Formats: sequence, structure tokens, C-alpha cells
Amino acid sequence: MKQTLNYTCDPLQLVRLVMDMFAEELEGKHTKSIQFARYKYLRTMTDEELTTLLQRYIREQEVIDITLRNWRKDCRYLFQYIYKSERYQALKFEFNKQGYGKTGMGVVDKSDGTFYHCALGQHWSTIMEIINSKYPDLHPAFEAMYVYDNDVHNDVTRKELDSFIINRFELIGENQPLDAYL
Repeated sequence: MKQTLNYTCDPLQLVRLVMDMFAEELEGKHTKSIQFARYKYLRTMTDEELTTLLQRYIREQEVIDITLRNWRKDCRYLFQYIYKSERYQALKFEFNKQGYGKTGMGVVDKSDGTFYHCALGQHWSTIMEIINSKYPDLHPAFEAMYVYDNDVHNDVTRKELDSFIINRFELIGENQPLDAYL
């Protein structure tokens, strides 16, 4: 015998529940920094944030009603929006800085808050790659001073370059402070 049970619930709570279920299904598929940021975001998400998220989903996916019949698909879109949000990115950045990224190690460019993952013993080469790609005007001086042991290159002194590096970068998960490399 089949019976129908009628009840009422808070729709936002129902959406939160399926989002939690979806997050649990993703467990172990990403780095701990991504997982921890995802859970913290969900745990601290306000009703206003969730409503805004749902409105965006409805508008961008041209959804008429959110029925949750295909709740995994709904959640995939909702999490895509979450992952792009500034708050989520800030949470993930903080967990990366705490050592929960791909390797537990990395280099932070403090000028723009970018985190660069690296392996054990790769902090210095990561800094070299960052300088080469983001600060190409300093790369020749960097190479001249740290590869060829010059003290000045194109009017850039070792002291100026050292100061730039110390003030610009932060090492995560390394045994030595940054100035030990200089």
C-alpha cells in the first residue's frame, strides 16, 4: 500500500541539505584546501547568499522552477558559481596557506594573493618561475645575481632585488625562512 505524506519545509534548508549531500559525494576528489573551503563556505553561507546563488542559477540556466528532481545537476551548477566567488577563493587561499594544498607547500605572491603550489625543495625554483612570468623586467637581474653571482645588473642591485623578494613572497611549508635563500 502506497501512502502520500504531506509536509512543509523551509526550501532554503532543503537546498542546503542537498548541497551538503553533494559536497559529501565530492569527498576525496579534490585537495583538502578545496574540500575544507567548500565545507566552510557551506557552513557559513547566509540565507541571503544562498538566495542570490539560486537567483543566479535560475537566471543563467533559464530554470523556471527548482524542483531538485535532478539535484546533482542543480548542485553542479551551484558549486560552479560558489567556486568562482571571491569568498570561496579567499577560503581556499587560507587553507592553501595552512598547508592543505596539493603538496602542503607553496609560494605566495603577497602583491595579489596568488598561491603557487610546489614540491619539497622547489620553493626557490617556483620564485624563479614567478619572476620570469609575472615580473619579466626583473628576471635578467635575478638570473645574473643568483645564477652568475653578480651584485648588480641593469641598475638593479642585489639589495634591491633581495628586498623585492622578501617583501613580495612568502614560503609555505618550508624549513627555512625566505631570507636564508638570499
